[in-house]
Amino acid sequence: MRKEDVTGMQPQMGDISITLPITFDYSGGRKDRNKSIRIWAIIVSVIGVIVAVGILFGKNEFYIKVPLSILIFYGVLLIIRYLFFKEGKRKEDYKAMIDNDYEMSYKEIWGIYSVEDTHPYYCRFRNGKSGVYIRLNKDVILGKYSESEYEHYEAVADAYNLAGAGKVQMVHIDYMDNVGSDERLEESFIAIEGVSNPDIKDILTDIYSYQQANMQRRVSTFDVYAFLWTGNDITAWNTIIRILNCFLEANYRSYQVLDERELRELTKSVFNLNDFSITDASASAFNTDDTASIKPISISDVDGNIRVINKTSLEKEEEKKLHREEEIATQKEILRRKREKKNKKKKPTSEEVDVYNDIF
Repeated sequence: MRKEDVTGMQPQMGDISITLPITFDYSGGRKDRNKSIRIWAIIVSVIGVIVAVGILFGKNEFYIKVPLSILIFYGVLLIIRYLFFKEGKRKEDYKAMIDNDYEMSYKEIWGIYSVEDTHPYYCRFRNGKSGVYIRLNKDVILGKYSESEYEHYEAVADAYNLAGAGKVQMVHIDYMDNVGSDERLEESFIAIEGVSNPDIKDILTDIYSYQQANMQRRVSTFDVYAFLWTGNDITAWNTIIRILNCFLEANYRSYQVLDERELRELTKSVFNLNDFSITDASASAFNTDDTASIKPISISDVDGNIRVINKTSLEKEEEKKLHREEEIATQKEILRRKREKKNKKKKPTSEEVDVYNDIF
């Protein structure tokens, strides 16, 4: 039973507007930021050109104003290239692309280091989170479309509210492709087997085949959601089950948790890859040269086995300390050997000592 909305923020059937709280601290997205960069680049360019031309036509000596104008203009170009358009970073990215033979690095698109083999196929991420990927199979709409659409989004909103209350992050993966088959058409093909009239059976087969071919080209018959959390898996999964029950009240008829094979197909579709290896991507999940990122120390599996993949900062400091002590000991040994060698050259032989004693 839904509570009566007194804020005016919950949409009702037939509404064309709703009341939402609004703030004015929006800093702009990527499009606004790029537009601002271009405007500032044009402003700096115009100012630089005006200053350079003004110096060039000034009253100073020719051998002073020409080099100074060129220097100012060149400085403005450097500011625009490296400060506004980040040419240095773009060069590094281009060199990295050449070094990788234009192959996308797995660590940019894949943060999972382990996918469990049993249902619900928990994924373990390098940032410490766990997650599952679930495919929701769409249902058909019978009756009034407007009412069905309203009920669908109401149920989806309830699912998001449950996710927020249960501290489960829910992400809709938007892609235009078909990964799998439509359950509705599968049932239709199965039902054809019960048709006794061969002519009608052939007609229905052609109709369903044509519909399936069109849907494969134009329609995505399901949605995929990623559910992420930190903490206890059982608690998170219980929350996800409640969320999925809300989705089943929307225009979805069933759901399926994606396993490793289906995750591979999903990744290929989302990033437009010809091939993708989950094994290689998971093995290189922690391969990063970014010193500012969090580096994991060890990985513990469900059996309690611990695999050390990095050293702690304390262990690294101890290694540095031992290395410095070894270097100091080596330098002392080198100095001692040099002194012994020098002393051997100065030390008289036994015959020289005897002659010295005989004289005195």
